[in-house]
Amino acid sequence: MLTLTIQIIAICAMLTFIFIGIWGFILLIKVYNQLRYKNYLMEKLIQNTSKLSLTHENIACSKKDIEILES
Repeated sequence: MLTLTIQIIAICAMLTFIFIGIWGFILLIKVYNQLRYKNYLMEKLIQNTSKLSLTHENIACSKKDIEILES
């Protein structure tokens, strides 16, 4: 009788750990995909900001060149 009880408890524990493991893996995949998407958006934001900054610097430099030429 004692072995049967221990076997039932062991089976319940294994099923619980399997359930937790599967859902943990699913959540890990979802979190990983969200982090990849977030990094992609951050990279695009950095690229656009850098491009705008370079464009602004080029406009500022050309205005300075025009002022120097007019002097």
